[in-house]
Amino acid sequence: MYIDSHTHLDFFEDNIEIAIDEINKNKIITLANSMDIESYIKNKEYSKQSEYIKPCFGVHPWNASQFNGDFKDLIPYIEESELIGEIGLDYVWIEDTSTYEKQREVFTFILEESVKRNKIVNLHTKGAEIEIYNSLKRYNYRKAIIHWYSGDMDTLDKFISLGCYFTISVDIGYSDIAYKVLDKIPLNKLLVETDGPTALKWVNGEYGYPSIIKEVVKKIANYKNIDDKKLEDIIYENYNKLLNL
Repeated sequence: MYIDSHTHLDFFEDNIEIAIDEINKNKIITLANSMDIESYIKNKEYSKQSEYIKPCFGVHPWNASQFNGDFKDLIPYIEESELIGEIGLDYVWIEDTSTYEKQREVFTFILEESVKRNKIVNLHTKGAEIEIYNSLKRYNYRKAIIHWYSGDMDTLDKFISLGCYFTISVDIGYSDIAYKVLDKIPLNKLLVETDGPTALKWVNGEYGYPSIIKEVVKKIANYKNIDDKKLEDIIYENYNKLLNL
């Protein structure tokens, strides 16, 4: 069974029915990450159409500065969501430094409340790798998926030593950094992702439907010289280990 450990179903917009149909036909367990409360509610609705879709509550760093409510209002969403995501920090794609403090406040609150409840957290780390590592290390917390890591290799080693899990994304085959990360991370901590339809479009101009996860697995298997089905089983086992931590 395939596991898409990080995607954004709401990004499919008018194509969502096609995407859900692919998920169901291919039996892809899909961690549907959210950008904010509205996005999470959409993902909950999508999950009614598929036993494979797991809606994940989070406030993405791109949307964090727009949150003006009481942080305590987020707690019911954190409590009901089996997994948390997407949360984190972004100092690369967001150039407005005035948003950084609010990003930190939102991230810190959701992370702390997630740790209290032993939730898996799906983390965005762009340009903030060491800061997020330090946040996890503070709690000695390893129930974390580091999504599409592209930072320095020394900090990657720190995340590995902490025991985090890591996704390889649709840039495999296009990015030297993806191969460097793949070379480093232990096979028993490997997960894969599509990051919604727009990530592949950013990589090569193609629209990324959920079944592209098969191609990600195949490319990794070829690179690692592992049978495709064996790698699929390894990733499935890794996912289940993470759930049961």
